[in-house]
Order: sequence, then C-alpha cells, then structure tokens
Amino acid sequence: MLCLVLAACGGSDPEPSPDPSSEPTAAATTDPGGGGDAELSSTPPPATNDGSSPAVNSIAVDPGDGTIIVGTGPALFRIDPGAKEGERILGKLEGAGAPATVSGNLVVRFTGPGELLASGHPQAGDVGENLPLITSSDHGDNWTVVPNTSEGDYHELELFGDLLVAVNVESPDIQVSRDKGVSWEKKTPPQLPIDVVVDPSDPQHWAVSTEQGTFLSTNGGDSWRPRDPSSGARLAWPTKDKLYSLERNGQLRVSADGGQSFKPAGDVGGLPSEFTYGPKGELYVAIVGGKIQKSTDGGKSWETAATLK
Repeated sequence: MLCLVLAACGGSDPEPSPDPSSEPTAAATTDPGGGGDAELSSTPPPATNDGSSPAVNSIAVDPGDGTIIVGTGPALFRIDPGAKEGERILGKLEGAGAPATVSGNLVVRFTGPGELLASGHPQAGDVGENLPLITSSDHGDNWTVVPNTSEGDYHELELFGDLLVAVNVESPDIQVSRDKGVSWEKKTPPQLPIDVVVDPSDPQHWAVSTEQGTFLSTNGGDSWRPRDPSSGARLAWPTKDKLYSLERNGQLRVSADGGQSFKPAGDVGGLPSEFTYGPKGELYVAIVGGKIQKSTDGGKSWETAATLK
C-alpha cells in the first residue's frame, strides 16, 4: 500500500477539529467496584453540531469491492461502493482482556480483500489506552486482537507484501516487521518520519518524507540520501514508475525515476491531510472540509468520492 498515515494519528497537518476530549463518545458503564463485565453503547460517536469536519488519520480501500474505510479522530467511517457520504461505525473488540469498542483514533489498512488491519485506541471499555494490532473481516463492525502483538501507539501503518512498516508517535524510528507485528526491528531516518513508502518492485528501495524533505534508501532503511526538499509531503508509490509526492498546499508531483526527480502532476483542490491509492492505481486524498477526493488519471483531474460529516 502506501502513504503512511498516522494520525492525531496522522503524519501531516490535520484538518481543524474540536479537541478530541470534547467529542461525545460511546460511554461504557461498569459496576462501581471497577470489575465485572462492561455494558457498552452500540451507538457510534455522533457528529458535532459546530460545522467542523473530521480530521482524517488514514484512508484504506478494499482491493476486493472498493469499500473505503476512513480513520478520523472522532470516528471510523465506512463508505460503501457507490455511496457519497461516509457512515460512522462502532466496532466490537474481542481478545483485549475485557469487552471494548473501537471507533475513533484508528489507523487502518487492508491486508487483502475484506481484511482490515488497524492500530489505535479503544472507544470504550476497561482496556489499555493503546491497543495491540487488531483485525476485522467485516469492514469494521467486529475486531479481534492479532495474537502475540504488543500495545503500541502507531500513527503510521503501511503494508508492502510481507513487510509491515509502522511509526510510533513522536519516535525517530521506522519500525519494520516481517511476522505480522509480533517482532520489530528499527530503521532510523535522518529526521522524524512523516510518511514512508516502499517501491513495489524493490523491497529495499524506500522513501521517507520529513519536515526537512524526502530521503531515499536503497538498502531497506539502513542508510539514506536527500532527494527532494519539499517539507512535510505525503507519499504514495502504486507502481515502480509512479512515486507521488503531495505537498501541503495541495500540489501533486510525480517521479518516474524512483524519486530522483519530480514533475507537476496536478492539484487536489484543497489542503490535504491524508493520501493513498486504490487497487487500480486510483488516487484518494482527504482535504479540509471533510471531502475524500479521487483521481483516476494520475492526479490531472479530481472528483469528490464522498463526504464525511
């Protein structure tokens, strides 16, 4: 997949939104003694009434049917094929040691048709603040903990074949796993990573964006060289000859030579907060105003795929 996404769980400037602590949540009630089974709400977090739009943490597109899952601070959204508006969803979580629900503050990725992988925080329940990796086979309605994975505050999560790449919040390292998140090794880029992508034709060829520009590695993150000075870009690498760099002002550029040089590719029509691509190479961008923009021609033209409220 692509752009690293992590979150208010996000790597780039988020859309304006209320303080997450003020967001209504699905409240949990437990017995006064603090033990026993929790009685959890089944209602997703409601929209705010102040007209603000959700700050998007991640976008994932099902390679099977095209369903779009969008992680935001307030809530998780599902956009069914053909729908023009995202549906707020609340998922039940099993395997975390106690009954729990998940919704907002998730970073999501598809590992295959219908199979979601996520990192984040619970919505409600007597569980830890940071969850282990979790999976869903029904587009976010039900979740289970990935066996033998540890709690982590991953605000960037990407999959490239059997390579799982993550960035822990405020960590200077890129974490890499080849056993589905059970164990990790660290790779340290020159600056704090914002987005990380891997050449789909060469698992040793990486690009990382930072506040100091984009750096490239040809040895799986062991060493890096500066290649592009644009600060805080979001990245996507759907094919060998198309490495996209999306700047904070919405200008999109593309490289056909693995990041050695870039040329203009289009304008997304707003200020972006998240960037990814679909199974057919289509591009998706979340922009301020709660819109998910889509391009099927490499960024030359864009349409609104759905709106989040």
